[in-house]
Amino acid sequence: MKKISIIALAALLIPQIALGWGQLGHRTIAEIAERNLTPKAKANIEKYTGGTPLWKYSLFVDEYRNHPDYKEALSGFHASIADSDCTSPQIIRDRYRDGKDGVTAMNNFREQLKNYKELPDSVVLYAIKCITHVVADFNCPSHVRYVDNANKGGFVAIFEGKKVGVHRFWDTWLIQSTQKKRDGKLDHMRYADHLNTMSKKQIKEVTKGWAQEWFESAARDCRPTLYWIDDRKIEKIDNKFVEKATPLAERQMQKAGYQMAKALNTIFGK
Repeated sequence: MKKISIIALAALLIPQIALGWGQLGHRTIAEIAERNLTPKAKANIEKYTGGTPLWKYSLFVDEYRNHPDYKEALSGFHASIADSDCTSPQIIRDRYRDGKDGVTAMNNFREQLKNYKELPDSVVLYAIKCITHVVADFNCPSHVRYVDNANKGGFVAIFEGKKVGVHRFWDTWLIQSTQKKRDGKLDHMRYADHLNTMSKKQIKEVTKGWAQEWFESAARDCRPTLYWIDDRKIEKIDNKFVEKATPLAERQMQKAGYQMAKALNTIFGK
């Protein structure tokens, strides 16, 4: 398969994907997903990855979003969007994002990879790399957009004595601070150990449906955060805020990991 064909597929499947979670979060989520693959899905995926762990691919979209060959497909600030009732039908995604969102991307992946064994290996590997990122992003609180609230978090607050963008607080600072206090270092394997704890019943609940249902769950769970910080002034993110934010962020990471596994098991578990 020529390189241009891979790029063309990228443009079709994930028109523009946003940066989310940061290195620790993305790697942790991908590791949770890998630990929950079915034996058959894992074996089929490894035919394309050569046994490379999924967490090593989890930052591919971020790393290549400014590469000349991939910029059109991967760059830009884009996220999934819901209405004020936290639903995200295609009509909403088309109207406000022109279909350029994680939910639509995952729908396209599922359709395009139905006959993945007939596709060039390079194209399938490319899709695997992107799936390990997309599901994580639309579960990140700062990447949930609403028709009535852009939720970009571009304003600044004080966290641990430093001025930080609230968007980056959700993406990176919160989970890094939490994990470092818990284990003394930023280790995605140990973080996955801590988060990969849902029961089979809980996993079944959070993985019902497909991408639209998963994102709508994220929209419902993350909407209260819109009112936690006043974006009209600099505020201090204190311990009370962190006590509310940490369980939410970590649950979203859990959900993302199990949903990513569900997506990969659905596509490659046949």
